[in-house]
Amino acid sequence: MLRIFLKFMISSDGESPGQLVQRLRKVGGIPLAGMYDIEVPLSDNDRLFPKLEEIHEALRGSGVHYTIQTGDDEATTKDQTVPVIGSKTGGDEKLIEARKAMYRAKLSRWREMGINTSHLEELLETDIEKFKEESKNFLREHLDKHKMVEDVARDLKTIDEEVFKQIDSEGVSLESISKTCNLSENDAILSLGRLISAGKVLCTIKGDKEFYIIAPQRKEGAVEGCFPAASNAEAEERVLKVIKSKGNSAKQIVQESKLPEEQALSAIAELLNKDRIKSVKRGKGTFYTKGKA
Repeated sequence: MLRIFLKFMISSDGESPGQLVQRLRKVGGIPLAGMYDIEVPLSDNDRLFPKLEEIHEALRGSGVHYTIQTGDDEATTKDQTVPVIGSKTGGDEKLIEARKAMYRAKLSRWREMGINTSHLEELLETDIEKFKEESKNFLREHLDKHKMVEDVARDLKTIDEEVFKQIDSEGVSLESISKTCNLSENDAILSLGRLISAGKVLCTIKGDKEFYIIAPQRKEGAVEGCFPAASNAEAEERVLKVIKSKGNSAKQIVQESKLPEEQALSAIAELLNKDRIKSVKRGKGTFYTKGKA
């Protein structure tokens, strides 16, 4: 089963962890202790990107920043996450193990950043209190020394550029993108998610598979479904057809006639000259009504 894992970056100006958990319970979220804060399992009928949209909408207005990782059952290990069942943990031993699982997950992330954590790994297993003391400033020192944060940001931008280059108007599969860009499926999914959020890529279904295509770029001021008239006469008739007895604004005429804005405004001007429509001032706006037949 595919799962979505969320890690919160909470601000004191936003909602509390408990409030965030309640928001995500509505979309199937399960609280965790460890590398991630919430797990959202996907059923056989769920699709990834619609579920990501549900999660995003559930957190809208909460003031929280979050990161997302996806994985299947095999990728979910006891070292990574511990489900939070309730306030009772079943004893001090289970609580200590849960904390160790959380710290192991942090060490794993640091290792992925190229930081040597062997000393801390040994301390975690032998003296957890000393581990907490020595690890407090460990990450800060290494980030300042190696500038890891800047490197990660640049890498993500490069990945997105490489993925976008592989996508065309016909549609490219996730498997093809992963193979061509030499990415894991998870990294390819996250990159596609960023490109979809930026309006550069769309996900489409062909048969029972998902494909990714370049999103059509609308020109500023263009109307969806707009198509030009073959002649001035046709443009004028289309404008007349959408004008209601109470009158329409120029914007409404452009939208409802499905004409390009320049062609619609030209037709309005010509119809005014022919007295077939007339303009009426209402408040700060101008409306057009039918005149002589």
